[in-house]
Amino acid sequence: MVSYNDITKLTFLYENKLHNKLLDYIFNLCGSTNILDILHFIKQERFVETESNIKINYDNKEVIIFKENFLTDLPEKETRAYTYNDFEYFIDYPDIINYTCSSAYCIKKIKYCGEEYVFNTVEDYNRIPVKMYSDLKPHVDEYLEALTNVKIYNVGNVQRGFFLNIDLIINVIYLAFVTSYKHLVQEQLFLMKEFNFTYESFSKLSPHEIAHYIKAGIKNINERNNSET
Repeated sequence: MVSYNDITKLTFLYENKLHNKLLDYIFNLCGSTNILDILHFIKQERFVETESNIKINYDNKEVIIFKENFLTDLPEKETRAYTYNDFEYFIDYPDIINYTCSSAYCIKKIKYCGEEYVFNTVEDYNRIPVKMYSDLKPHVDEYLEALTNVKIYNVGNVQRGFFLNIDLIINVIYLAFVTSYKHLVQEQLFLMKEFNFTYESFSKLSPHEIAHYIKAGIKNINERNNSET
């Protein structure tokens, strides 16, 4: 679960342009650095209630994005093996490595004569021979094409496509989780002051649950004030 405190932290990191730390935080929440895992995680966690939505401004109009309009046509991970000259290559959707994206990161590992070499770092990928990547590129391109079929949002004629780019992934995180740090802190202080919430309470509750508490709290205070007058 992405908690209210998680949203507060993500918003703080984004507003202060701490994008690497923002990515680290998402990796930790998701438990993966794989782009596809991250996108599935974001979609699932952002739309935990049926009425959940994202509002954006487009061409001076407000557009409302629901779950069925957000991150559409997401594929599933599928590792495939290909053999060339006694080398067996394993390919899947890429990870984010050292805060960068690359089509080469689709190549996961190589097996040869019973030994296995796993690619984990940028340095590992820099050692890939040009000829090897050239042989594998048609297979890598299949994964990249599947990613380009994804739509970040798709509401009527309002669409935005996805492609392999770290700034675009940060923007997806922004759309899903970033609001206003000032507003979030004000909500926390309200519930702490009026209803004895603790900081730990916000780590156990989702933003949607907190929204219900805020609404009920305001109603309770208004009713109390009206009865006193």
